[in-house]
Amino acid sequence: MLTLRALNGGYGQAAVVRDVNTEIGDGEIVALVGRNGMGKTTLLRTIFGLADRQGGEITFDGRPVPPKRPDVLARWGASLMPEDRGVFPALTVEENLTLATRKSFRPVVDPREVFPLLTERRRQLAGTLSGGQKQQLGIARALLAGQRLIVVDELTQGLQPSIVRDVVDALGQVAATGVAVLVVDQHPDQALDWCHRVLVMESGRLALDAPIGIDTRQRCHELLMLR
Repeated sequence: MLTLRALNGGYGQAAVVRDVNTEIGDGEIVALVGRNGMGKTTLLRTIFGLADRQGGEITFDGRPVPPKRPDVLARWGASLMPEDRGVFPALTVEENLTLATRKSFRPVVDPREVFPLLTERRRQLAGTLSGGQKQQLGIARALLAGQRLIVVDELTQGLQPSIVRDVVDALGQVAATGVAVLVVDQHPDQALDWCHRVLVMESGRLALDAPIGIDTRQRCHELLMLR
């Protein structure tokens, strides 16, 4: 599905992501974790053409992805919820959802059922929502647009534990249909409980790329200095 080869990225001449090599397969749920400032968000932005690709290759379903063209991955069925949630503040909740909906595609999970609040507040301007409510809207938009790949930066930010469980369940159902999922989470130990594989970034490079297991957990704890 998504393949990165010797990928380098950053902003202008400033290199942040260095020599990243990995693949994310159909139906795979992958956690991207690392301490603050290690390059996680820049890696996502480089993949989606929102940061400068300074070298390397990205392919999606075997097709080369051109740099600085976020419209290409979107057209091919990939969605990104960025760190700032990516909602349109001057539009209503329902208008935000409508814009994200892909023609002739309906996800196996209805995000309005995952997040009933979005129906209750469908006429409210997105800019007036709380942080956690915007998070729900951003994830819902990603679910509606992600026909082949869903990427979420800071998945659980601002969400209550009960809502996190619903989101994790929804992503699991979506992945079971073959959609690939890549998530950054501010609670990496929690992500290890439900993802299939983990990528650990350290100083812009992948320090670990491995399936979840006892040894992987221990190595993650060492790299992230978790207790």
